[in-house]
Amino acid sequence: MKKQLITSMFVVSAAVALAVDLDLAGTWRLEKASESDVACPIAVPGGVHSALLKAGLMKDAFWGQNEKDMQWVGHSDWNISREFEVTADFLAKKEIVLRLEDCDCFCTVFVNGQNVGETTDRFQRYTFDVKPFLKEGKNTIVGKFRSPEKEGAKRREAKGRAFPMSNVMWAENQSFVRKAACHAGWDWGPAVQVIGFCGTTKLIATDGPRVEYVYSTQDFNDDFTHCTLTMTAELSDGTKVEKKFEIDNPPLWWPNGAGDQKFYTAEFEAAGEKIVRKIGLRKVEVLNEKTVSASGKDELSLVFRVNGRRLFMKGANWIPCSAYENEQTPDRYAQLLESARQANMNMIRVWGGGQYEKDCFYNLCDEKGLLIWHDMMCSCAVYPGDDAFLGEIRDEVTHQLKRLRDHASIAMWCGDNECLGAIGWFDVSRKDPDFYRGEWIKRSKLQGDLVAKYDPQRTYWPSSPCCGPGDFGDGWKEDSKGDMHNWDVWHENQPFAKYYEYHPRFCSEFGFQSFPSMEIAETFASKDQILARGPDFEWHQKNPGGNERIRKTFARYFREPKDVPSELLLSQFQQAMAIQTAVDAWRGEQPRCMGTLFWQLNDNWPVASWSSIEYGGKWKPLQYLAKRFFEPVHVTLAPDGTVKVINDTDKPVSGKVIAVRYSFDGRMLRTAKSSGVTVPACSAVTLDKIELRKDWVLELRFGDSVNFPVRAAYNDVELPKANVKAEIDGFKVTLTTDKAAFWVWMNVKGIRGEFDDNAVTLVPGEKRVFTFEPADKSTTPEAFKAAFTVTHLAEITR
Repeated sequence: MKKQLITSMFVVSAAVALAVDLDLAGTWRLEKASESDVACPIAVPGGVHSALLKAGLMKDAFWGQNEKDMQWVGHSDWNISREFEVTADFLAKKEIVLRLEDCDCFCTVFVNGQNVGETTDRFQRYTFDVKPFLKEGKNTIVGKFRSPEKEGAKRREAKGRAFPMSNVMWAENQSFVRKAACHAGWDWGPAVQVIGFCGTTKLIATDGPRVEYVYSTQDFNDDFTHCTLTMTAELSDGTKVEKKFEIDNPPLWWPNGAGDQKFYTAEFEAAGEKIVRKIGLRKVEVLNEKTVSASGKDELSLVFRVNGRRLFMKGANWIPCSAYENEQTPDRYAQLLESARQANMNMIRVWGGGQYEKDCFYNLCDEKGLLIWHDMMCSCAVYPGDDAFLGEIRDEVTHQLKRLRDHASIAMWCGDNECLGAIGWFDVSRKDPDFYRGEWIKRSKLQGDLVAKYDPQRTYWPSSPCCGPGDFGDGWKEDSKGDMHNWDVWHENQPFAKYYEYHPRFCSEFGFQSFPSMEIAETFASKDQILARGPDFEWHQKNPGGNERIRKTFARYFREPKDVPSELLLSQFQQAMAIQTAVDAWRGEQPRCMGTLFWQLNDNWPVASWSSIEYGGKWKPLQYLAKRFFEPVHVTLAPDGTVKVINDTDKPVSGKVIAVRYSFDGRMLRTAKSSGVTVPACSAVTLDKIELRKDWVLELRFGDSVNFPVRAAYNDVELPKANVKAEIDGFKVTLTTDKAAFWVWMNVKGIRGEFDDNAVTLVPGEKRVFTFEPADKSTTPEAFKAAFTVTHLAEITR
C-alpha cells in the first residue's frame, strides 16, 4: 500500500464561496526581447533554460563545455506571455489580484498592456491588484524579464562600492541580486541564471478578505503531557482569526531515529473558508550553554534538544537539486530525502547559497523526520546594508517565516553561510573591515528581529560558522564554540587523521571530493574524453585544483588505479574513507560534540564534487558508509587503535566489544572480548587501544553493530587477489570470496535503485546476502542480472 504524504501545507475549502482561483500554470510563449525569432513554448512554472533546451534553441549546459556557450541566456532580456479567459462571474468579484511566488527575478508584469507591478526578489511573494485591467473574455499577460546580470551591474554602479562574492564564475555582482547565489556558478555547479515564473502564478478573486497565511504556536507543559496549540489565520485586510486547541497526551513528532513522525489535525474557519492543517507537535530548543574547559577556556555548546531530549545531529548539507529549474521535480526531492532517511540522518542543512525550497521539500522533511538547519539566502559574500537592500531582505524573510514556520522539521534559522568570515576574503573588505562588518551587523540584526517577531519559538543563529551570538571569532579554526566549518583536510591537503586533532562542539561543514562514477561521467562527456581526461571531462570540476588533489591523495592511502574507470571508483572509496574518519572522530566525542553535517548530500548537475549522491540519484560509497557510521549504536576504531562505542539512543546500552582478527586467507586468528561496557544515553565510551597489524582483517562487534573499520591505509601491504563470486536470485545477491576482499562494490549500470548495503569487506567462509530495490518497479530480475557487476579494491589497483 502506498504511503500517503503527510503535508503541513494548509488545505482550504470554501464554506462560503468567497475566494476563487484562476491558475495560470500551463504553456506560455517565450520570446527573446531583442530578437523575436528566438521564441518557443515555455512551461509555467518553469525556467527559460529548460524551454530553450527543449526547443533546440540552446545547447545543454550539462554536456561537455556547453556551459560556456549558453551564458547568453543569462545576459538576455526575455518576454513570457499568454492569453487567458475571464468569465463574467469571476470578474464580478470585488477584488482580483495576481499572486506570484518564486518569480525569478527582475520582472515587469503587464495585463492587457497595463503595467500592474514589478518583481525584484526571487524569495518574496508578490500580490498585484489587477481587477481594473481585466475584461470579460480574452485577456493577455506578459512578464518582461530583465537580465539579472545586467541588473546586478546597475545596482553595483549605483552603489559605488564593490560587494564581492566568492566562487561565482561570470556574474561578479550577484550579491546585489536577490536570487540563488549559485545561479552564477559555484565550486560544484554551473552558471545557469534561472529566469522565469518559477512558482505559483495565479489570479485570486474574492468578495472579502482572503486567507494569506496560516501558522501556529505550540506550548507544552514540562512533561509534554499537554499542548496548547494556537492556530492563526492572517487575512488580507490585516485582521487575524485565532483558535486554540487544548490537547492532552499530544501525539509527538520526533526526528528520524528518535521516534515516530505523528501529526495532529487542526480544523477551523476563517473568512468563510475551512482550514485543515496537519501539524507536527514538538518542541525544539537550541542550547548555547557556556562551559569552561579543563584548561580554563570559555566554551559555548550548540545542542539541539527535541521534546526534552538532547539529540546528536547526523546529516548533510543540501544544495538545489538541479541547476535546471524544471528538473527540480517532486520525484527528485523524494528520492534524495528518502536516501537521507535511509542513511540514518536526522538533519539536513539548507545552505544559504541556494533557495528557499519548494513546498514538497518541507513536506517530505516533515514526513521523514529530517530536521532542517535553515540558512537564510546569503552566502560567501559581503552584502550591502543600505535601506533598499535591507527592505528586500525584510520582505522576503517576513514572507518565508510566515510561510514555513509551521513545518515540524525546521529546527533553526541561520543568518547566512560564511558571510561573517567572508569579510576577510576580499581585498576591498580587508581594507575596510569595519564598514563591511557594520553592513553585516545591520542585516543580521534585521533577520534576528524578524525571527523574534514572526517565529519567536525558534532560535536565530547569526551565521555559519559562528562562535555564537556577538562573537566574531574564526569559525574555521575555533573548535570550542558554536559551529565549525572544517576544510583543512580538503583545501590544505591534510591527512585524514588530522580530523582527530579537532574537537568541534558541532561541525556543520566538512568534506572531501570524489570523481563521478563512469556511468555518470558518460552523461556529460564522450568515453574518449573521459579516458583521456580531456577538457570536456575536466570542465566538470569547478573547484580549482580539485582533480589534482584527488589524484595526489591516492598516494597516501592506495596503490595506483589500473585505468581511468578504476580511478573514478577509487576516488569514491577515498572520499568515503575521509568522511568516515571525521564522523567517527567527532561522534566519539559526544556529548561534547553534538552534530556532524558533512558537505554535501546532492549535486545539481553531473560533476566531480563532495556529494554522497550523484546527480540522478545514484549512491556513492560514501552514502552507504553513512548508513553504517550514522547507525544509532556504533563501534569505531581510531587510527591509533582506540576503540569507542557510541550510543545515540535515549537509554543506556550494555554489552561486550568483540574484536575478531582474520588472516587474508580467512583464518580466524584471534578473538578478544572486552569486559562489560555500559554506554549512557547520547554518549560515547572510550575503551583501551587494541593491536593493529597490516596483514590482519579486523572486525568489531558490539550488540547488533558489526564494523569492519576502514584501514589507515591500503598501500602498505600486498592485498590478496580475491575471487568474489555472486549468486543472483531475483533481486537478492549472495557474495562469497576465497580471500579477504576490501571495498567490495556492486553496480547495476543503467538501472536506478540501491542495495541495502554496499562498499563492504568480505572474508572467506561467510555468505553475505544483499537486496537490490529498483526505483522503477517494472524492472525485471532478468534486466537486473544482466546489468549487475561486482569488483573490489585489489581488482582496480596495481
